[in-house]
Amino acid sequence: MADAGDRGQPVRLPWWPREHGASREPLRQAQIVATAIKLIDAEGQDGLSMRRLGQELGVGPMSIYGHVRNKDELIDLVLDEIAAEVRLDDDTSAPWRSRVASVAREIRAMLRRHRHLAPLAGTRISMGPNSLRIIEHLMSIVREAGFEGTRLAFAFAAIINFAIGTAIMDGRGLTGPATKGKTDEELQAIVFGMYAALPPDQFPNLVRFIPETDVEGVDEDAQFEYALQLILDGLEVDLART
Repeated sequence: MADAGDRGQPVRLPWWPREHGASREPLRQAQIVATAIKLIDAEGQDGLSMRRLGQELGVGPMSIYGHVRNKDELIDLVLDEIAAEVRLDDDTSAPWRSRVASVAREIRAMLRRHRHLAPLAGTRISMGPNSLRIIEHLMSIVREAGFEGTRLAFAFAAIINFAIGTAIMDGRGLTGPATKGKTDEELQAIVFGMYAALPPDQFPNLVRFIPETDVEGVDEDAQFEYALQLILDGLEVDLART
C-alpha cells in the first residue's frame, strides 16, 4: 500500500478552493484546515467556529477569510483532507475482492479516527482531489472485476455506503440520563441485563440472545468483517450470474 501521504501528482481542479488572497500573517490554508480538524476531533462540529478557530491560530477571524471563503468551504476542505489518510492498494495482481475489502477497511478506519466528521461523509458533494482519488480507485477495481454500467454503479454504492454507514454507527454514542458517565462495557452490561429481564413468552429471541451468543466475538470489527464478506459474496454471485 502507498503511504497515507502519498497522493501522487497534485491534481488541479478548477472548482476546488485555493488560497483566496494574500495575508500578512504567516498563515496558510493547510494550517487552517489542520487546526479545524483538530478542533472537530476534540469537541465535535459545534466546537468549530471562525472565532474559535482564530483563537487557536492566534489570529483574528478576518485573517482566516483571506484563505477560505466561509465555514462551508472550510468543511469541504476538512473532509477532503481527512480523505488523504485513506491508503490505496496498488497491487493490481491481487484478487478484486481483497482490493475492495482493503479500500472499505481504510475508509471505515479513517472515519472512525474522525468520528465527529463521519456523519458529514456522503452529505456533501465529494469533488476534492483526495476524495476523487478514492472514488476513481475503487471504481477501477469494480470495473476490472467485470461490472459495467448500472451494475457498476450499484456495486460501487454497496461498498462505499456500507463502509461509511458502519463508520457512522461505530462512532455514535448512546445518550440519555442512564448513559452519562458510563463506559461502553457498563452500557453493554445494562442492555444485556434488560434483555435477560424480559418476559420470555413475549420476547423469546431476545431472552435467548445473550446466553447463546459469544458476546466478545461480535464486536464492531467482527460485525464489519462478517457483513463485508457477505457483500463481496453477493457481488461475486452477481458476476457469475451474468
